[in-house]
Amino acid sequence: MKRFMSLLIIGICVLGTVFAQGKTEMATEAPPTALTIWSAAAEDEAEALRAAFNAHYPDIKVSVIRAGSGELITRLNAEQPKPQGDILLAIAKETFDAHYDLFRGYKSVNHNSIPVSVRDKADAPRYYGFSLPLQALIINTKLLTPAEYPTGWKDLLDPKYKGEIILANPALSGSAYSQIYMLYKLYGEAGLKQVAENAVFVASSTAVPESVARGEYAIGMTGESNIAKYISEGAPVTYVYPIEGTGARFDGSAIIANGPNPKAAQLFMDFVTSREAYEIILKTRSRRVVLPELPGPGPLPGLSEIKLFDYDAEEAAKLRDELTTKFSDWIK
Repeated sequence: MKRFMSLLIIGICVLGTVFAQGKTEMATEAPPTALTIWSAAAEDEAEALRAAFNAHYPDIKVSVIRAGSGELITRLNAEQPKPQGDILLAIAKETFDAHYDLFRGYKSVNHNSIPVSVRDKADAPRYYGFSLPLQALIINTKLLTPAEYPTGWKDLLDPKYKGEIILANPALSGSAYSQIYMLYKLYGEAGLKQVAENAVFVASSTAVPESVARGEYAIGMTGESNIAKYISEGAPVTYVYPIEGTGARFDGSAIIANGPNPKAAQLFMDFVTSREAYEIILKTRSRRVVLPELPGPGPLPGLSEIKLFDYDAEEAAKLRDELTTKFSDWIK
């Protein structure tokens, strides 16, 4: 009898353990209900992506926190080891590389459709390309004739354009720093010093195409999506892609490691790497996206018509403090 009771108690304990494990597994497999996106993309881009994602997953409540990339990375570091965000959206590749361990590897269902040049090289990538923010020259067509247009980066060094060029301060803008880094790789510090003498510098990168479109300056260097925007709005501007080429840099999106909603984050990463999402990115802000089969933004040429050169994002990140400090001294 005692033996029977002992076996009965053991059986009850085993069943209880199995039942508890089953409850845990059921809880683990429960569908996700929340997602927090930290976004450096424009507000309308992030909202368009959120709405499209929610059309597929209406039961997931999506919160979007919009801020600059520097602010978001600072917050991500400050909230370790349990950050409150799940996705980091539209951040430069070099920033991901500099904070690589803060992101979780995940192989998207769209992995094979995204070229290896615009995603992390790991088997389970820690980031995928969001867009290709190619840099180009924006030219005011009322201030310069076609014969007077600059043709490349080297023209930014030419004294004949002094006072006609507007650029953003690379210490305050990630895209402006990428421009300075590319100039440095092509023409060294001597070239940077000449650019510092020729150009007028402003704090905001958006002020560059605005000022050229208004006719305040003849030449600016900016992301090509800004040029597409102003051309589409009827501003008297055109584009010139530098004959030397422009750096093939990209920004991306990633799953934040140890975020509160890992399953929802994976669903969003599958979505944001889909053709549907890339078409939204292309149409909302005229961004050039990383899928080669999609066209260039708005009136701009396709990727096959633009000369590109390698952009070493890791080296750019390592040199950033040094180059921006030197450059800041030259433009004072």
